[in-house]
Amino acid sequence: MFERILFRRSDLSRHRNGPYAKERERYLTLLMEEGRALPTLRQIANLLYHMAEQLPLNLPSVTPTQIEAAARQWSAALVRCRSSRHRMETKFVFHATNWLRMLGRLQKPVSQLPFTTELEAFLHFEQQEHGLADASLMMHMTHLRPFLNWAADHVKTLRKITPEDISRYFTWQAAQRPWKRTTISIHVKALRNFFRFAQSMNWCVPGLANTIDAPRIYKFERLPRGPLWSDVQRLLDVSSGDTPSDVRDHAMLLLLAVYGLRSSEVRHLCLGDIDWEQEVIHVRRTKQRKTQYYPLLRNVGDAILRYLREVRPRCSYREVFVTRIQPFRPLTATCLGIMVRNRLFQLGLTLPCYGPHALRHSCATHLLAERFTLKDIAEHLGHLSLESTQIYAKTNLAALQEVGQLDLSRLVTHTEHSAHLATPIYPRGSVEALQSVAAISLGGLL
Repeated sequence: MFERILFRRSDLSRHRNGPYAKERERYLTLLMEEGRALPTLRQIANLLYHMAEQLPLNLPSVTPTQIEAAARQWSAALVRCRSSRHRMETKFVFHATNWLRMLGRLQKPVSQLPFTTELEAFLHFEQQEHGLADASLMMHMTHLRPFLNWAADHVKTLRKITPEDISRYFTWQAAQRPWKRTTISIHVKALRNFFRFAQSMNWCVPGLANTIDAPRIYKFERLPRGPLWSDVQRLLDVSSGDTPSDVRDHAMLLLLAVYGLRSSEVRHLCLGDIDWEQEVIHVRRTKQRKTQYYPLLRNVGDAILRYLREVRPRCSYREVFVTRIQPFRPLTATCLGIMVRNRLFQLGLTLPCYGPHALRHSCATHLLAERFTLKDIAEHLGHLSLESTQIYAKTNLAALQEVGQLDLSRLVTHTEHSAHLATPIYPRGSVEALQSVAAISLGGLL
């Protein structure tokens, strides 16, 4: 490995005969597979040599505190400028941590956060018993950690928490920043699940979970939050440029808009998921834990093929879409979300939601406008239940107007004779519900 990045005989001999040469070569090989340039690899090789000298590698494991101390000692001996030392220390700590983690010799720091053991036990239970995905577990931790930190300061133990304490916590949060009803509802759901588990483990008083009230969230109370299909077409036209960013972003936007894929489904799409001979694309539905097959449309296939041939860097990752700068790695949810948000901002649109999921809403709304049934749309989006798709029925103005204009006088019978002769097509309650839905939806949309 050293022969591929070092050219001077003196440097090559020094690195070969230096301490932990094989371990340093393994790390450099990993960085080269990620797509690091040769000048960058030379700098990291020299940095690794100093790490092997400064770090206490004679110990079974090295702590982050020891890494930071070695970085300060090394930088102080080289430069006096404080800003330069800070940059050198940051780079030292970053690569030393990754190197030791790769070798399995990085000692995990003992968490100082309160109730860490209880939170980890709850998340493990949710993953094993309820099958929650990693993203859902991260969401639970995001909502529970602020409460547990607050409880450690004000209540001290889970056993002493009362319903009044939980009310005080939400009052304190409301004073910090106003929460929407949906945000409060999500936090309440996470707290309820946690305290039900805590009750089963005898960590808290019984029945605490049932005392936490959430604001009422009406089913289908909101409209789908996607841009108009004409705006989606503008978005695709604007992104169809020749720059590397345009080529990559255009392919991802097509997958989001045409197939209605989720952000994770686009980011986890692998090279082997596209069957070019059969013109089929395999989409792994992470929420349903299944694979769905779609025909590979010509324009989508051309966009992906152009990205693979002209823009995608060579790297060891099998994901289709990777970063454009080194180190090359699969895209994160934040990266894809920022890309879609910036593209929509450039169009000057005012939307309630600017993320990738907004294009999924636009796809479903467009299919409904094209007279596809809710069942067809559910299959296209990968919904297991039609209940997840029913919200899009509120956007079908033509169908709602037809329901509102129905003559229902024949369905209402006022005499017993007519009730025996004719059976209503719909129960009377269903007719009233349809009229109510049509009036509410049309009044809010027209």
